[in-house]
This record gives sequence, C-alpha cells and structure tokens, in this order.
Amino acid sequence: MTTQSTTARLRAFVNGQIELSRELLHAAQKGSMSPYHYVKPFLLRAADIGEPPLAPTPHKVVYTNGKMRLLRFEPAVRKHATPILFVYSLINRYYILDFLPGRSLIEFMVGQGFDVYAIDWGTPGSAERRMGWDDVLNVLVKNAVKWALRLSGAKDLTMYGYCMGGTMALAYAALHPQGLRNFVAQATPVDFHEGGVFAEWTKPNRFDVDALVDAYGNVPIELMETGFSSMAPVQRMTKWLEVCRRIDDPDFVTTFLGMEHWASDNVQFPGEIYRQYIKDCYQYNNFCTGRMKVAGQAVDLSTIQVPLLNIIADNDTIAPPKSSEVLNTIVRSTDKEIMRFPVGHIGLSTSSKGPKQIWPKVAGWIAKRSDPWTAT
Repeated sequence: MTTQSTTARLRAFVNGQIELSRELLHAAQKGSMSPYHYVKPFLLRAADIGEPPLAPTPHKVVYTNGKMRLLRFEPAVRKHATPILFVYSLINRYYILDFLPGRSLIEFMVGQGFDVYAIDWGTPGSAERRMGWDDVLNVLVKNAVKWALRLSGAKDLTMYGYCMGGTMALAYAALHPQGLRNFVAQATPVDFHEGGVFAEWTKPNRFDVDALVDAYGNVPIELMETGFSSMAPVQRMTKWLEVCRRIDDPDFVTTFLGMEHWASDNVQFPGEIYRQYIKDCYQYNNFCTGRMKVAGQAVDLSTIQVPLLNIIADNDTIAPPKSSEVLNTIVRSTDKEIMRFPVGHIGLSTSSKGPKQIWPKVAGWIAKRSDPWTAT
C-alpha cells in the first residue's frame, strides 16, 4: 500500500468518524432510541453497498386474519411430509428468522426439504388493543395450524416457537395437542422468575402494568425500545464506531445494517395481551406453574407429550438458560432433548455459526421425527 493511499484511507476514516458523530448527535437531539435511520445513508455510501437483502426466501401469503398473515415457503424438492410452523414473538418482526441470504433459518430449513410456514403478526393498531391470549391462541394460531396442515397435506406438524413466540406456542400446545407432531422451543422463557433483568424490572412493586395499558392501550414502540436499549447502554453507541472502523468489510457492514434495520423495526405490543403476559408470566410465574388461564382453561405444560427439542443460547440475557431449562422437567414427553450453543438470544438465528453448527443439528433432529415425503 502506497503512502498516498494510506493517507487517503486515514483521511476518509477521520472524516467518517466526524460524519458518524454528527449523525449520532442528530439522532440524540431528535430523541430517537436508535440512530439507524440517520446513520444508514452514510454507512451505505462509505461501504459502497446496497440495502441489506432482508427476508430473501420466496414465499406466498396463504391465509390472513386481521393484521396477521400466514406465509408459506415451499422447497424446490420436498423431502419431508411433516411441515414446520414458526411462531415468533409479538414484539418484533418475524423476518429475523429469514435474515439474509446464507444467514436465514427459514432458508436453511426450506433447503433441507421442509415445507415451511411462518406467522407474521403484522402491525397492531387500535383494533388489536383489546385482543387477548384467547384471540391469539384459539383463533390465530389455531387457524394457522389448520391451514398449514391443509395446504401441506399432512396430518400433523412441527411447531417451532422462538422467544415470546415460544411461550405462546407452548401455551397453544398445552391447550390444543391435536395436529402437533413435534415441538421446538428456541430461546423460550418458561420460568419467568429466572428471567434476568426483565424479571427485576417488572416486579409488581416496581411496575404497574395496569396503569400503563389503561393509559396507552397498546404499549408504545418507544417504551419497548427503551427496555432493550437499557440492557446495554454503552454498547448501544459504541457499536456504531466499530462498524465505522470496519467500513471496508462489506459483509460485516451488510450484516450489521440488516440487524439494525430489524432491531429498529419494532411494533406496538397489543395492550391486553401485554397485561396478561406481564402478570401471568413475569410477575406471578403462573405460566410455569400451571395457574395461567386462557378462556377459562388452565395452561398446563405438563400435558405436553410430543417430542421436544429445547434450544438454549448460553449467552442469552433475554431468555436466560435457567428460565428455559426447566421446560424439560415439566413436560411429560419421553423424547426430549436440550441443545446448547455459545451464542446470544438473536445469535441462534443470525450468527455465522448457524448454517454450520446450529441449524444442521436442529434440522437433523426434526427430520428424524418427521414422515418422509412421498409424491402422489
């Protein structure tokens, strides 16, 4: 490298730091929890890349109900008759499961020959503020299961729940075991009194969930972002300086911007679902102990008997391992397994370890417990 080119790169780096600092200050002045939308144009120019190709796997919308959509991802060559239904959290967008080409859990499962379905909850509005767990489980998830089975031509499916989506899916499995072949819980909190910092923040003497929901209806996006950002306040800002330092690595910048796009693409949390979630899960641990009720029916996890795979991230601060491990002691499944990986909560579905170290093991577990596909 010549002295001239070295000098030019140093000058560009310094100028980039100045522009980045300016945009971060601009975002702070606007009161934004995430500077993503302010800083992204600068990073795209500096790295000379295009928009991150998020949600790359082709799909069809096969069922809708209100804001909810059921997406189908069909394999080019189907190998398994038993389909997979992904249930993700209400807090964020589903496409963290279909992140980037080569870093997509859905893309990987489709490539393994599974007929894959995923629930996209959409963007809740005023009509969803009174929607409860009864509506989510006994209507939306139940219909998603029905349509997935009908379209795939299968008698049962693998339900795959992630994060809060795993909690909801477990509640569904306890209430509606029909049509379920296997259950996969990924980074799923179960014992919420082992829920780490969120369990501390939401204790009844510290957090009045009734006052919040009564005042706002749906929980505002800003409140949700504040909670997640407060878990790592320093890293929230320094990561932007790190991406500037690695601006000549297009893969790193693309992955970084893809993650930040997803993290800043939050939605409101439907109020009544949130009220029961905080009370029955975090505050009183009713979900773990079988005292939670949906439409008058107890959610008893000990009634679950299907094969269970519990995937745990060792570095998870949102669903700490202690919160998830207990699931295998509660269910009555005779075929149950725990897989642990040295990643964080989101890393289970976006880490570079996924395609080589995590997803092949998960896909293998599901495949062994699925019927083979026979073309008719």
